[in-house]
Amino acid sequence: MGINNRMYSTSDAEMLETADVIAASLNDDIADFTAFDSTLTADYVTTVQGAVGRVKEIKPDDVVIDEMSEWTQKVDAAMKKSSDAYSNLAYFVRKAFNGNVAVQNQFGLNDYKKARDSQARMVLFMETLGDQATAHHDELVAAGCGEDVITTVSEVATELRDSNIGQEKFKKERGVLTQERVKRLNEVYQLLVPLSEAAQIIYRDDPARLAKYTLTSTSSAPGGTDEPSDDL
Repeated sequence: MGINNRMYSTSDAEMLETADVIAASLNDDIADFTAFDSTLTADYVTTVQGAVGRVKEIKPDDVVIDEMSEWTQKVDAAMKKSSDAYSNLAYFVRKAFNGNVAVQNQFGLNDYKKARDSQARMVLFMETLGDQATAHHDELVAAGCGEDVITTVSEVATELRDSNIGQEKFKKERGVLTQERVKRLNEVYQLLVPLSEAAQIIYRDDPARLAKYTLTSTSSAPGGTDEPSDDL
């Protein structure tokens, strides 16, 4: 079975909700289970509740997505600032080095359109632009360029790099969180399966109670997929 293959066919949130309901119901019904299967004791209730608690230690994915959205907004804002900083400086580059295409290209005037389509490329572009602005400081100032126009380039480049790194780091962390959440939910699911199977017999004449313990599974064999199978 793959790293993120779920043994359950519902969403993670629905699986956790089902586990919560079963864990709570067990406090009232455990005597029925123990009478039928002596291995399903009060200790089993504690084990299930502990497993559910370990799932809750991990951030829900909707919270992670909201946090990811914050990083996206930071990157978008830094990209906009970078574009503005480039436009401001490019005006004075063209003025200071009018007709000198070689120097203009050192500032990346021939690479900007390609760079702006990629956050990673834009980071390097802005850092190089800042270096060139510092190297040609006097010529730019002589052409009327303000000090803030020059210094802003490097400042924005740093902001863009930091926000881009933060976003990429968070993307990878989300993958780790998802992997661990699924692992723990699968452990919960495996604890619930024996209860569901026993409930089919214990509550076969009590549909309302039976419904509380009914699960929908996916293949749990190695290499299994997320395709649903019959209800347990």
